[in-house]
Amino acid sequence: MTFKKILVALDGSQNSQIAANYGFWLASNLQADLAGQHVVDPRLVDLFIEPEFAEELGFSQSIETSEKVFSALRKIGKVILDLFSKEAAGRGFKTTTFLDEGYIVDEILKYAEEFDLLVMGHRGRGQKKLPTGLMLGSVAERVVVGSDVPVLITVQPVTEIKQILVAFDGSEPSRGALLMAENLAKRTESKLKALTIIPSEKHKEDARIIREQGESFLREYWVDEVFSIKEGAVSDTLLDYANTSNSLLVLGAYGFGDPDKNVLGSTTTKIIRETKTSVLVYKPIHTLASAQSDKLAEPTVK
Repeated sequence: MTFKKILVALDGSQNSQIAANYGFWLASNLQADLAGQHVVDPRLVDLFIEPEFAEELGFSQSIETSEKVFSALRKIGKVILDLFSKEAAGRGFKTTTFLDEGYIVDEILKYAEEFDLLVMGHRGRGQKKLPTGLMLGSVAERVVVGSDVPVLITVQPVTEIKQILVAFDGSEPSRGALLMAENLAKRTESKLKALTIIPSEKHKEDARIIREQGESFLREYWVDEVFSIKEGAVSDTLLDYANTSNSLLVLGAYGFGDPDKNVLGSTTTKIIRETKTSVLVYKPIHTLASAQSDKLAEPTVK
């Protein structure tokens, strides 16, 4: 599948800037439309007028104070979006921006329905939490769970990406992830790798069958040296391999069928929480028809 409309969630943080850079990178390579969104969450107003915060800022708790804080947050949001648009224009992109009010996750998911890909930053493992993060919890995790479109959770700078790594277990979601990863690798001129993980040596024959199945789905010229088989715990092995190889990790989430066979469906949340590298999560319900359509439309290159 090809991403034609990309939405970047922006909050003004360093992680948000990393997400914006991924948006620019993808829009340039995929010739995609690019949009930015910032959400003013009413819970932030409540945070700033809590007694300990209000006293430091010289505010008293009142309706007027809430309105002033909300107005300030809207102005900050406008600055964030204006900076995004200005940087995009400097790179040759025209962008659309949305300044919304409401619960962050709900507003992001509402707009994401109109796009092919959602890009958002994520506090990487070991990074310091912000007060707002403590209150709101893992926005990225909840967005991935609730989204019907693929979600790219960005962690390391896009300039550090050395290859596209797809986790393949033979399930329907992993097949969609493989096709998405292959197309992304082709469009960005990146190396493509696929990894199948087994718990022990005795499962190697099963892994070979899965590997052959995966190779049959590839539509380009990357069949040789794409697939690897490794032993270990699924999430830990994927996280370690993606980190040491500076990969953008692509995986299928919350798949169908037997949970014992669809190991990725049970590990996606752990990966999102603990990843030190960027993760692109394929959502099969929304994208399966598009992937099949692309498969029929695009010629095979030998």
